[in-house]
Amino acid sequence: PAQTIPPETEEASAQEEIPASMPEEPVTVEVPVVAEAPQPVVQPLEGEVVTAFSVDELLYSPTMDDWRIHDGVDIAAQEGDSVVSASAGTVLSVTEDALLGTTVVIDHGDGVEATYASLQEGPMVTAGVSAGQIIGTVGTTAASEAAQGPHLHFSVTKDGDTMDPNEFLSQ
Repeated sequence: PAQTIPPETEEASAQEEIPASMPEEPVTVEVPVVAEAPQPVVQPLEGEVVTAFSVDELLYSPTMDDWRIHDGVDIAAQEGDSVVSASAGTVLSVTEDALLGTTVVIDHGDGVEATYASLQEGPMVTAGVSAGQIIGTVGTTAASEAAQGPHLHFSVTKDGDTMDPNEFLSQ
C-alpha cells in the first residue's frame, strides 16, 4: 500500500535540503556614509551696492539714460581692488564683453554660474578656483555701466535662470 508522509516530516525534509551555509535572515551590507565638507560661499567684493538686483521692476540707468532690469548687483570699490571667487568652481570663460567689459564666468556646480564683470583687463584665472581666490581686480570696463564708476557687476544663474545674487551669497 502507498505510504503517506505526515506534514511535519515534509517540512523537516524541506529544511534539510537547505544548505547549512545559507543564513536564515537576509544580510544587510552597510555602506559607509562619507560626509562632504560644506561648500563655502564668500562675498566677491566688500563695498556699497550702487545698483541692486531687480528683474521685476525697472531701474533707471544713468549711463544708458533709460529704464531697464538689472540681473545682478553692482558693488562700488576702488579701481584695482581685488575681486574673489564667491565659491569654488571652474572658469568657463574670460572675455571682453561689449557692454559688461572684462568678464569672468565661473561654474560653481549644481547648475550655478556666476558672472564677474567690469573687471580690469587681464584677469588672473584660467582654470579651477577656490572660494576666496582672487580672480581679477575692479575696473571701469563696463560700457553699459560707466556712470557707476569703478565697480564689480556680479550676476548669478541657476540652471540658466537668473537668480538674485544675494540668495546665492547667503547659502
